[in-house]
Amino acid sequence: MKKKIFLLIHSVPELRRGHLKDLGSLRVDVTFALLLLISGFVLSGCAGHSQASKAAPNQKPPQADELHLASGSYASFDHSNFSFRKWLPLDGSNPSIVVVGLHGISGASQDFQNLGKHFQESMEGVAVYAPELRGQGNDPITSRRGDIQSQEYWLDDLRIFTRLVRQQHPQADIIWCGESMGALIALHGLASFQDEQFGCKALILSSPIVGIDQHIPSWKKHLLRLTSRLFPRIKVSLEALAGKDEVLMTKDSIHQEQASNNPYHIPAFTLRLLNTLGVMIESSPQCAKKINQPVLILHGGHDIFSQPDAVEAFSGQFLKPDRVKRNFYPESYHLLFYGHERDRVLSDISQWIESLRLP
Repeated sequence: MKKKIFLLIHSVPELRRGHLKDLGSLRVDVTFALLLLISGFVLSGCAGHSQASKAAPNQKPPQADELHLASGSYASFDHSNFSFRKWLPLDGSNPSIVVVGLHGISGASQDFQNLGKHFQESMEGVAVYAPELRGQGNDPITSRRGDIQSQEYWLDDLRIFTRLVRQQHPQADIIWCGESMGALIALHGLASFQDEQFGCKALILSSPIVGIDQHIPSWKKHLLRLTSRLFPRIKVSLEALAGKDEVLMTKDSIHQEQASNNPYHIPAFTLRLLNTLGVMIESSPQCAKKINQPVLILHGGHDIFSQPDAVEAFSGQFLKPDRVKRNFYPESYHLLFYGHERDRVLSDISQWIESLRLP
């Protein structure tokens, strides 16, 4: 049976050598959108989403003396060490607000440099801490890059990191700020940790992915679903998915050119990771219904991964819609912190934080 399946898979050019080789009728205009399609195919084949939502295995937690922020790294629940970057107030004062930044897919902590410097120059008492995410390009264990066993690993990393930031700045209020994939992690984390003592006081979602396109032949859905269950670690190449299409991430930045210049770029991701993201996207509305903290949603009119009307509809799913502010930038693209309207975006974030009147 497996031999027949193997031959079937390899009879389809898109799946040869573990990545999409010849887009043909499967070709679309964007890279990540198609990755999310693949995630969507897997969803209905996983009963109760059991594979992607499976909890991280029990491991002996780090000792008390290990639970601290070193000069630039921290130990997570499984003793994995991840580096992080921070931008503290330039006057040396203790911050009253700490923004924890979670980067997007194939991104890195340095993606929050513009936000961190903006606060240093324009808003007193605000710090930014941004960790490297598990399974991404700066994961110290190279075999994990491009893969994740379960969303719980991301959520547990976030819980541990936030707790350590809280220990470092016990008087500060915590705000989570996620970009793209990081927005998914922040959203699910806040929905899961409502009763945690370290508490997140507010949430910023920059360019959130809020829906999965379903325009795909049913036979390819079944094939990809089957492939992901049998071969969860098959990797899909982002460049192969994009083909020759130029994917604009900012007004002046093409995805392929930008990615090739990043030392932390990951060229391919496992079907298991893509399935995990698909599950998280599909369940985002349910997560929103559990969140009563203030939420700021930022999205651009030319964002290739989410349609403006879908983001608007998503913003109405939160438990307290009156505490949700949605800022729409019609001429902007996916990477708002680095786009041509970044000064406006960063200023809007500062004004929103000030409007919260956190103690």
